[in-house]
Amino acid sequence: MGNLHYLSAESDSLLNDYLLYRNFLFVCFPFLTTGFLIHKHKIDISTYKYSSLLVVLSVLSVVAEAFFNYKYISSESTDILFSLIFASPLLFLYSQKIYIKSTSKILASFSTAIYVVHPLIMKSDFYKDIKSFKILIFLLILIPVSLGLVYLNKKLKYLL
Repeated sequence: MGNLHYLSAESDSLLNDYLLYRNFLFVCFPFLTTGFLIHKHKIDISTYKYSSLLVVLSVLSVVAEAFFNYKYISSESTDILFSLIFASPLLFLYSQKIYIKSTSKILASFSTAIYVVHPLIMKSDFYKDIKSFKILIFLLILIPVSLGLVYLNKKLKYLL
């Protein structure tokens, strides 16, 4: 509703407040509940015949919803999409059985480093001035910085 800008300026600014819609109740709780139910009922889609097709369709639905929101609703970015509640669990269930030759400690440290570093890069002054290839440049900065933090974590324990 905030991206539609149909309401008064006060209501519109309230609906676009991050603390109102980016919180545990509206973002974390649905995904945590879905993960809890997947674990409780031991759901596994790797045995289904059309599991890869379901994953592709769910990811395409996320892309289609983002495109629809951008093209027809508002040119502002919308990062909390309805289709993510379907695509995220399906993508997780599909990739859950993929073998990765690595230790889980390194992957956990890398994901923690990405989580910690990405807001700092996004809010930095030099990144705000970039106009083209913004996501590519963001990834080219984020990945080496996160890997460096993982390396530092090996030398200095309890950094991550």
